[in-house]
Amino acid sequence: MNIRFALTRFCLSALAHLPLRALYVVSDMLMPLVYHVVRYRRKTVRANLTASFPEKSLSEIKSIERRFYRHFGSILMETVKLLHISDDELRRRVHFTNPELIYGLCTDRKPIFTYLGHYANWEYVLSFTLLNQPGLNICQVYHPLSDKVMDRLMLRLRGRFQATGIPQEETARTMLRRHAEGKHDLLGLIADQRPPKSQHREWIEFLHQPTAIIVGSERIGERLDAHYVYVDMKVVRRGYYEIHLSLIEPKPEESFSVSKQFMRLLEKTINRAPQYYLWTHNRWKWALKEDGTLYRNR
Repeated sequence: MNIRFALTRFCLSALAHLPLRALYVVSDMLMPLVYHVVRYRRKTVRANLTASFPEKSLSEIKSIERRFYRHFGSILMETVKLLHISDDELRRRVHFTNPELIYGLCTDRKPIFTYLGHYANWEYVLSFTLLNQPGLNICQVYHPLSDKVMDRLMLRLRGRFQATGIPQEETARTMLRRHAEGKHDLLGLIADQRPPKSQHREWIEFLHQPTAIIVGSERIGERLDAHYVYVDMKVVRRGYYEIHLSLIEPKPEESFSVSKQFMRLLEKTINRAPQYYLWTHNRWKWALKEDGTLYRNR
C-alpha cells in the first residue's frame, strides 16, 4: 500500500503543479468521456434529478445533468490543486462575506457547529482557517474511505488547512473530551449524508422526497450547548466561491430542529443552482413504507 500511496501522491502532486486554468482544460477533455463513455453513475444522477425536480422537463433535467458533470470535473481538479496552492490564491478564490458572525460567537467560548452540504466545493470551506480567530480550533468530521490509499490522500489534502480531523464514529467521544479539556472548537459537519440503515429514524420532505436525516451531531451539540451555523456556498464563477454564514436557532417545540432547518436551508441553496450539488451520491437508497418499514428504493 505504501508504494501505491507514494505513486498516487507523486502523480497527483505533479498534476497539482499545473495552474488551475490548465487543470480545467484537462477536466473539460476528460468529462465527456466520463459522461458519454464511462457513464459514471449516470443512472443515479438521472434518477436523483428526476425525483428532485418533477416539474422539470427531460430536456431541462439533461441540461442540469451535463452542467453537473462539468462542475464535478472542476471540483476534482480543484481538490487535487490543494496539494500546491498558495494561501493568497485561496483567499482570492474563496470569499467569506460575514466571518464576523463566527467571531461574535467566540465570546462565550461555546463550541460552534457549522453545517454544510455537498454543494459547490465543500473542500474549500476549510480555507476559513486562513481567517482564523486566535484561540479557535478548527475541527472537521470525516467519513473514512474504504480505499485506504485514497483515505490517506484525502487526509493529507485536507491537512494543509491545519484542521483537526475527527472520524465520524469518534465525534461524540472526541468533542466531549476536548470540551472537558477547555478547548474552544469550531466543528465542520457535512451533514447531508445518508445515515446508516439502522439510524433511519428521523425523516423530512427534502427535494420532493421523504429523506432520512442524520441527527447525531445535534445530540452532541445539545450536550455541549453549542452554537449552530449554516454555511451557504455560492459559485461566483468557475473556481471562485462566496460563502455566507447564518445562525441556526434551535426550536424547542420541534424535535431535532437544527438538523431539519439545515436541510431546508440546503434545499434552498440547491434550488438556486442545482448543477452544483453532488448528484452522484445515492442519497435516497432507502425509502419508507406507510407501515414504517424500509425498502430499497434505488
